[in-house]
Amino acid sequence: MKKRGSFGFTLVELIVTVAIIGIIASIAVPSFQDMIEKGRLKEAVESLKSDLMFARTEAIKRSSNINVAIVENGSNWCYGINDDNTGCACGTENDCGIKAIAGNQFYGTSVGADYAPTFNFRRGTTTAGGATISTSNYTARVKVSNEGRITICSSNLGGYDAC
Repeated sequence: MKKRGSFGFTLVELIVTVAIIGIIASIAVPSFQDMIEKGRLKEAVESLKSDLMFARTEAIKRSSNINVAIVENGSNWCYGINDDNTGCACGTENDCGIKAIAGNQFYGTSVGADYAPTFNFRRGTTTAGGATISTSNYTARVKVSNEGRITICSSNLGGYDAC
């Protein structure tokens, strides 16, 4: 009589495989959370930088000064771009004539704004300043020079110059 070959896994093999997968997953999850936090912060600072560049370009294109209002309110921060001198309340719907962005799109971030730039239409210049965006573990700063040059720096977030 021929002995039939066995196919498949035994229960012991299955339990060992599941245990190994569980150990590997428990090691990987914290690093994924850190990567997600860094990604959210990078997305927020890149979005602000891009929109500040947009505001500068719009000032030149429209031949009128463009205001950017950065409103800090914990995790409910926002910024808006407007083309009149009254500024805008970015938390109020349709108050910003050009664009408004809510910070809750970037979960877990908060902003410390020390300035609301107005881009001059003649040369795209403004007063120097910036805004600091942070998560629980990382911080980055979007800086604007007097000439309107916009840069990002961070002491603990890779890919940017140190502040």
